[in-house]
Amino acid sequence: MQLDSQLCQQCRGRCCQGHPGVWSEPKRFFDIFAASNPPSAADFLQILKNHRLTLRDLGGVLIPAPQNTEQGCHAQTADGCSYSTKERPCQCLALTPNLETLLDDQIHCTLPPEFGSGSARENWRPFQKLLTQVQTQKIG
Repeated sequence: MQLDSQLCQQCRGRCCQGHPGVWSEPKRFFDIFAASNPPSAADFLQILKNHRLTLRDLGGVLIPAPQNTEQGCHAQTADGCSYSTKERPCQCLALTPNLETLLDDQIHCTLPPEFGSGSARENWRPFQKLLTQVQTQKIG
């Protein structure tokens, strides 16, 4: 994953205005937020609260993602993403900018298949029991 920060700055976060990307790789999420290990449901819920994250349902599979607002990703600011490059969701980092996006104001960026929603669902499927418990605690 390599971020093209120059093109992303020129674009001013059009992709962020749609919906937040997800951490498509559980190991990377756990490395960032949970000392490299899957946390308990209670600790996972605390991670969500502390970092303004949510569990997004992608085709019936819960996956951590930044909270969404009416303007898009909560992490988008006038100065860019409030997440450091190290913390940013995998999909955000893997998105390949396309100059056409700047020319016609439509998102033409691409996402490699290994970071797409299908791959993210398969990667997070083994953690659904844990994430369902977290979701239940979040609602309850």
